Amino acid sequence: MPSLHDKTIIIDGLIVSNFGPEIFRAMRAGGITAANCTCSIWEDFPTSMRAIAQWKTWFREHANLILQVYGIADIHRAKTEGKTGVILGWQNAVGFDDHLPFIEVAYELGLRIVQMTYNTATSVGGGCYESNDGGLTDFGRDVVDEFNRLGILVDLSHVGSKTAADVIAYSKKPVAYTHCLPAALKAHPRNKSDQQLRTIADKGGFVGVTMFPPFLR
Repeated sequence: MPSLHDKTIIIDGLIVSNFGPEIFRAMRAGGITAANCTCSIWEDFPTSMRAIAQWKTWFREHANLILQVYGIADIHRAKTEGKTGVILGWQNAVGFDDHLPFIEVAYELGLRIVQMTYNTATSVGGGCYESNDGGLTDFGRDVVDEFNRLGILVDLSHVGSKTAADVIAYSKKPVAYTHCLPAALKAHPRNKSDQQLRTIADKGGFVGVTMFPPFLR
């Protein structure tokens, strides 16, 4: 009888790792159909582009294990071909160097998920470790508009509560907490309140659960 992983499409909401063939084989062994793979956190645009370029090389050299996901059809293709689909993601919007046209450049290369901020404040809004979260900025709204236009999923996992609420209310498309835990389980700046979880779900968004030990009771 086929296992659950054989029958089901399994998507990992966030993997950050020292990627390479060993990790790709582990992803396959674990039965992952597709994964959001981080290739930028604090890096600037040129360095983030180098990371994407490295992924392009890996897609070519390890085509027996991984393939790039540009859309839903590629996830189904990965399942059919017994490979792991890689969704290129950034855990911060600083990689665009505050230049909106760079967003489309990255999209054309396959970037499909971007977190607004990573723990601290940037030009788009506040992070979850800020003592004063000022909310989504005017430039942040422009960034969300561009993500919506192109089809880049907005991630709010490390984003401050006010900025996240602003994004959920402002975005014309559903957004996500790709990797989080409920604050009811443990009081931690990275965990989300019941109200935050309800709000994103009510707007059609997605909540992914992380098992990162510091966020657990």
